[in-house]
Amino acid sequence: MYMNRTKRILILVGSILNLVSVTINLILSIVMATNRELQTLLVQSGYVYMLSFSTNLVYSIIGFLIGAVASILLLYSIRQKGKYFRTSQIQFYIGLGIVIFFGSFVTWLLLFIATLMPDIIVMNTPREIRREEIKEDREYSEKKRRIEELKALRDSGAITEEEYKEKLFELL
Repeated sequence: MYMNRTKRILILVGSILNLVSVTINLILSIVMATNRELQTLLVQSGYVYMLSFSTNLVYSIIGFLIGAVASILLLYSIRQKGKYFRTSQIQFYIGLGIVIFFGSFVTWLLLFIATLMPDIIVMNTPREIRREEIKEDREYSEKKRRIEELKALRDSGAITEEEYKEKLFELL
């Protein structure tokens, strides 16, 4: 059983977009904090709202760390083609919550769409199903043959009733 591929891709793209977004925000904050001419130009151009959020380097570093943690949690939840998604859904929902409060709208939207999709899809081809049926038939036939041999041994007196029950228990 593997995770729904579309859901896995949406989570992967969402976590990468989130990481790119917080990284760009951190880089812009560093540039803004070190370049006073750019700050002056933005104030004169009317981008004051950008200036207030981007120049505070401490908040940008904290935002980067929180965003990186969210991306790591999202990526962890889909490890090994989503094989363990059901056991790591808590990490997914924590990452989703962080993205909702601190991430971009596009990332939030991708992850929200992913939550609406089914988690697991059993992907057995008809050939695999037939192989499993053949294997089960062989195992059943083998056990049946061994039980008949044990009955014959018991009926002939080669083994006692207790030995018969013990071997039958081991077989089953």
